Amino acid sequence: MSGKIISVWGGSNSGKTTFAVNLGCALSTRNRLVGLVSSNLTCGDLQIFFGQSIPPQKGLFQALNEDNPNIGEKFTEFRESKNLFFLSVPTHYTGLLCDAVTLREVERMMNAAALVFHILIVDGATEVSNPVSGVGLWLAERIYTLHKPSIAAQMWHEGVSDFVRELHIADKQTHILQLPNGEFDDKTYRSMTGLSFAYELPYIKQAGELENAGTPIYFFQDRTCRRYGKVLEQIAKEICGGEAS
Repeated sequence: MSGKIISVWGGSNSGKTTFAVNLGCALSTRNRLVGLVSSNLTCGDLQIFFGQSIPPQKGLFQALNEDNPNIGEKFTEFRESKNLFFLSVPTHYTGLLCDAVTLREVERMMNAAALVFHILIVDGATEVSNPVSGVGLWLAERIYTLHKPSIAAQMWHEGVSDFVRELHIADKQTHILQLPNGEFDDKTYRSMTGLSFAYELPYIKQAGELENAGTPIYFFQDRTCRRYGKVLEQIAKEICGGEAS
């Protein structure tokens, strides 16, 4: 098996990690073995979304630094889904291991993980210099780029344009609009960027509360979260080629 690699990207506070986590949840319900990789090299954030801890013997650095890692054992299983596993730095992380991460190590790790999982999702970083995010963008079959309308988001989009061109990844990008809560007019943002958005995600007022409670939006059944979930199901269907659960 050689799985698909999907990258989730976006500027700061664009909702990319929330999207990556919940897309993983949606895909895992479609009888797919899903691996979710965090590009955060300094602190673990995926475990917050799942309400779990990552012990020192597991996690991102263990997967990267071993010559022949058993990748499956380095991922942590999400307790609520037998098909969803995540890879992040340990919860109690100490040291400066992030300074030693190389592109070759990341590429080897992702290629190995793609042999284990049907779908590998890389939760990318805002910074283009991040090695995990950069390799994920390079190897990805699809890149879902999140936008939360603001001047900062528009500046980030312009700022990474040369990077996108140099890596030849524009054709792999699908732009997704995270609808604002009246903070910035989305029509103005569309005009400023000139982008066409394939999907729109509703604003989730209680997203922060759910995150801190370790409850993915996809599994929380109020009206707005169900709307968010329906968009995820459309994207999951697209990734899986229209195959049913």
